[in-house]
Amino acid sequence: MRRQAVFSLKLATAFVGVAGIGLLVGCQQAGQSKSNSPFANVAQNRPIQSQFPTATPTQRASAIRTARDGLQKQSSELTEATEEVEPTPVVVAALTPTDVSPPAQRATDAIASPRPPKSKPETVARQNGKPLAGFRAKLAGLKSGSRTKPVTVLHIGDSHVASDSFTRGIRRALQNEYGNAGRGAVIPAKAFKYGVADQVRMTSNGSWKARTALRVKEQRFGLSGVSVATRSSRAKMTLLSQNGTFDWAQVTVVSGPSQGRVVVSAGGVEKTFDARAASKGSKTFRIDAKGSELIVRGGGGSRIEVLSWATGRETPGVRYVNFGLIGATVNITRRFDPKLVANDVKAIAPDLIVYGYGTNEGFNDNLDLKRYAKRGSAFMQSLADAAPQADLVYIGAASGLRRKGKGASCGGGWKEPRRLGPLRDTVQQMAKRQNAAYWDWSEAMGGRCAINQWASKKLAAKDRVHLTSRGYARSANAFAAFLMGGDVTVAQN
Repeated sequence: MRRQAVFSLKLATAFVGVAGIGLLVGCQQAGQSKSNSPFANVAQNRPIQSQFPTATPTQRASAIRTARDGLQKQSSELTEATEEVEPTPVVVAALTPTDVSPPAQRATDAIASPRPPKSKPETVARQNGKPLAGFRAKLAGLKSGSRTKPVTVLHIGDSHVASDSFTRGIRRALQNEYGNAGRGAVIPAKAFKYGVADQVRMTSNGSWKARTALRVKEQRFGLSGVSVATRSSRAKMTLLSQNGTFDWAQVTVVSGPSQGRVVVSAGGVEKTFDARAASKGSKTFRIDAKGSELIVRGGGGSRIEVLSWATGRETPGVRYVNFGLIGATVNITRRFDPKLVANDVKAIAPDLIVYGYGTNEGFNDNLDLKRYAKRGSAFMQSLADAAPQADLVYIGAASGLRRKGKGASCGGGWKEPRRLGPLRDTVQQMAKRQNAAYWDWSEAMGGRCAINQWASKKLAAKDRVHLTSRGYARSANAFAAFLMGGDVTVAQN
């Protein structure tokens, strides 16, 4: 049996985080300035060590017993209605495109849908080695110049992740330290109402129909949890890089007998790809061309269904890919098609996979922790099997409070949800069983009631559930430092 270990590094004076309950802090008044939105995500240009000088390697005590052998199979799932919380609207500034005409380059054909790897030699290293050791060695290679290819992070989760509120600052911190290898994969334009992505502007025109795994109870999605479809040749989506030029662009679409052609243009190259196939799956089409603008159009006639699109640079550095949904729990992964997920993982090729589900579940007093662990662990294992080169990190939910319901008092009428603490212990045990790293957001910010103090300092909202932009920035800086095991300087927004 493989050795089980968990790596837990906590920053004693660090920060706050919430928003996982599926509600985002937005503009509370129509006239509120953009800087007050969590999506503004202000990051200070100073070393994180000066913000958190007393990092200690203490480890959270486990309160969950190891699951017994021979547990009976559980015949029913918790209803998603009890585990998924409806999101509160957030005001996000409209995105506008800019025309760019870079020089033409050559195009390449589709990446075939992958098969599961026959052998997983790096998985063995992950199971028997120290958590994050491989990932940190790759970062060290970027720093020394010995590594010539990018290091890629895949971060999945809920509303912290969905609109780049938390992940934006992590990406910028890592790229500032190790170089920028491009944006990587993002959700399609207008996939959901408040879906935005850092470092790019996305717009769409014409007739597109968006679906998300929160609303459609079918196993039809990839890792993004969304799809945007059209039959019209006049329908167009545009992605404009706000972070310099890219060296390649790619689009992932559903393939199958009923799928049609998709027109992709980047860097002055336009090419039509065919998504038809004998059976349902997905295909990733790529164009190698230097440019700043990626355009996707329907081929007309048959349907095309876009799952994600991506840009990148063929240079050393970091790519940080985030996929999440507002109000999501790990239950939405039941609606992810394993074939589509496998193709996504192959296209992204992550060196680190970050698990960010849990806060929404923590506010559900009826949560079955054993079922939660079973589903979350199984999904992470499926990703790990598809990416044997990747290390794993689980994030324990941040501090969060409420006034109604049962829970331990934190003063002023605020209580911690009764399942939130046990859920963190469960997530830590999930990490231990997979020899993954574990980062406890709540402990890092100061403990289970810490969000009270953060709210008084305007790092968290008055509802004790959400973060402000400053709170997200501070949290992102600290998590980036945890990933690196050292110091980090964060770039200006």
